[in-house]
Amino acid sequence: MQISSRITTILLLVCFTIITSSAQFGIRAKYSSNEFSTWENALRDSPSSNTNEILNSSFGVGVDYWFRLKEKRIEFLPELSYGLKTTSSIDDNVSVSFQNFAFNFNTHIYAFDLVGDCDCPTFSKQGPTLKKGFFFLVSPGVSMNMHNYDTELPSETSNSATDYSIRFGVGAGYDIGINDLVTVTPIVSYNVGTSVTGDHLEFSQYFQQVDDLSSSWNHLLFQLRIGFRPDYVNKYRR
Repeated sequence: MQISSRITTILLLVCFTIITSSAQFGIRAKYSSNEFSTWENALRDSPSSNTNEILNSSFGVGVDYWFRLKEKRIEFLPELSYGLKTTSSIDDNVSVSFQNFAFNFNTHIYAFDLVGDCDCPTFSKQGPTLKKGFFFLVSPGVSMNMHNYDTELPSETSNSATDYSIRFGVGAGYDIGINDLVTVTPIVSYNVGTSVTGDHLEFSQYFQQVDDLSSSWNHLLFQLRIGFRPDYVNKYRR
């Protein structure tokens, strides 16, 4: 897909720019437990289907850039991410797949140290670990979603669709300091958003009884972020 290749190129360029700069940046690995309620209910009610699970888990990667408020410990980590293509089989002849590109404006709120003097990374400062490292997450974003319906049934045709959805997530995370350059941060959040299209399922016998094929896409998201702070290290080498 031409759009996908262009976005991939842009993402790679952004990664290169971030990594070669002197600011703080991070890379993320993601695991998502998905719920597409309309499609799952349709498969559950369909006499032709032998499953009601569809795209129930997926993986992703992301890169982010860090900046913060001057007087408060509220940090901003705008991020570009890619949800790796994940596929589910409805039966031996039919499968559906899903992948997405997203922009997320992650905000970390260190509620236990909101007025602290932390010149992050937090693990370079003295003080209680929980107070310095725990934060609440708020994460609005937008996602471009690409769907495919692949079939070998002679009565059906393969189909694809692309749509956009607005996402919003809330959660919490915890900074684990390795040294002045590297921190590791596990994060868990729950994300909801506007409905995603079901146009790629329009001619499927498994979904014919559904009037509106669009479905909510909610997911429990687990992330592991590795943050790098070369500007902090360089400051003390001068």
